[in-house]
Amino acid sequence: MSTESKKNIFRHRPTLAYVTVGAEKTPHTHEHPELIFVGQGSGKFTVENHEYPIKTGDLIIVSKGTLHSDYMFAGENSGESSIVHMGIAEVLLSGMRKNDLIPDPFCIVNIEGNDCDLLRSCLNAIMSERLNGELCSKKMEDDLSEVVIITALRHAVVDIGKLLMKNKQFYEAKEYFDNNYMTINNIEEVCELLKINKYYLTHIFKEKLSMPPVRYLQYKRLEKAKSLILTGVPIKEVAERCGYSDTCYFCKVFKKYLGMSPLKYRQSQLGKRRK
Repeated sequence: MSTESKKNIFRHRPTLAYVTVGAEKTPHTHEHPELIFVGQGSGKFTVENHEYPIKTGDLIIVSKGTLHSDYMFAGENSGESSIVHMGIAEVLLSGMRKNDLIPDPFCIVNIEGNDCDLLRSCLNAIMSERLNGELCSKKMEDDLSEVVIITALRHAVVDIGKLLMKNKQFYEAKEYFDNNYMTINNIEEVCELLKINKYYLTHIFKEKLSMPPVRYLQYKRLEKAKSLILTGVPIKEVAERCGYSDTCYFCKVFKKYLGMSPLKYRQSQLGKRRK
């Protein structure tokens, strides 16, 4: 495990949204991630029009907005099988977007040995705290939920440290572009400021946004230019405010981006508004 993974990976302390026992057969989604643990028995998990067999020790991480359902085979209402659902709210991992645990819609891992016993014990304790509602029960629930999350991530990601560092660098760079796109002179200065290799920055932008950082910078500027043009700001001023010192070059780039000049764009949009 890398050095980064040994640090506190939570930028915001997660809270337990709910914990339920029993299969959820109706397809549904959540606004936050969900952990599903098969404590005993077997069944199937349905997601993205595919069915996956699940068995004792399987842990499923389902990302927010992912349509899914699960079903336990004979004995699910007796002591022969058990499945627990745990919803996590307000989770913010270092290098990840809010309420994201993994970069994919879902993953299924099988956990054995001590970690499987740990998950089972933690989930049982969470349900007990929620049922009894004793002093500091909410604090206990959240503490135990944090243990469950870390255990889940440890098995779901081969090297969580590398994953989080990679995402952290992308989101830090994207945030910098989003906040400073009008004043950025070149990509090299961004790389120097953020201490990131230019070729690596290009790689992660292509992976996450399907475009290199240069094109993303251009996209941000031209989208801003579109809104400024409609306010009646002179084209020369629009170009300057969007980071283009050469008005002719700005018009050339704008026309290539939208298929029409800035003035034509203004006229076409104003014409639509009058209709």
